[in-house]
Amino acid sequence: MNRELFQPVLALLIGTGIGGLLCVAGQRQLNRLEIEKCLKKSTHQLITMRSWIGDTKYCVDKKYLN
Repeated sequence: MNRELFQPVLALLIGTGIGGLLCVAGQRQLNRLEIEKCLKKSTHQLITMRSWIGDTKYCVDKKYLN
């Protein structure tokens, strides 16, 4: 493979991989914060949604969950 083509493609793949891993780590931290926030509020409920990063947790007021 031509070296001039290989290096930019490799940089793009590595950058995409690192960015994806950072997204997963950030989402895990946000999930922890949402769980802590939701446990303190009796009028809210924790819901979980699936995304390409993994499970995403949200703290939603119970009046919106009817």
